[in-house]
Order: sequence, then C-alpha cells, then structure tokens
Amino acid sequence: MQNINRSETNTKRSMEVSSTKCVFRRIVGTGILLNVVLGFVYLLMLNSLATRGFDLGNLKSAKIKIQKQIEEIDIALAIPTSLYALESDERVQNMSDIGYKTFLEVMDDGQVAMLEVKKNFLLN
Repeated sequence: MQNINRSETNTKRSMEVSSTKCVFRRIVGTGILLNVVLGFVYLLMLNSLATRGFDLGNLKSAKIKIQKQIEEIDIALAIPTSLYALESDERVQNMSDIGYKTFLEVMDDGQVAMLEVKKNFLLN
C-alpha cells in the first residue's frame, strides 16, 4: 500500500511539475510574443516620429521662404508709397530750387573731396 501511495504521490508530483512547466512555457511564449509585438509597435511609432520631424523641417523652410516673400512685397509696396508721400508733402512742394549742389566724393584711397556743381551744368 505504501508503494501504491508513493507511486500516486510521484504521479501527482510529476503532473504538478509538468503542469508547472506547461504554465512556464506559456508565460515565456506569451512574453516573447508580447516583446515582438511591442517592438513592432515601437518601430512604427519611431518611424512616425521621424517622419513628423522631416515634415516639420519642410514646414519651417516653407515658412522662412514665405516670410522672405512677404518682406520683398512689403519693400516693393513701401517704395512707391514713400515716394508718393514725398511728392504730396507740402513742405517738399514749397522748397526752393538750389543753384549750387555740393557733393562729398570719397576716393578709392580714402581721400575725401568736395565737389560743387552749378545747376546749368547739369542741364547741359
């Protein structure tokens, strides 16, 4: 009887050990599968993030290009506006014409010379 009890006990233990091994294998298999799935999801997220950074760089360069165009348009609009304002200003219209004009001329070697020009000289 003791022999039967020992064999039943051994059978129970071997079943418990095999059931524990089966559970352990399932846990390891599930862990490996979970690691593979999470790794794939991580790669997808990383790729998405890199693509967004590339798109952000493109948007920044487009923004800079548009800002330069806006500055060029502002300058192009400011020139006629300022000339029109000068022409319509009463102080400019009431200025007297000068007979002699004095210019400051800088030579290549850094010397400075004064140059006077008569009004009639410019017309001839």
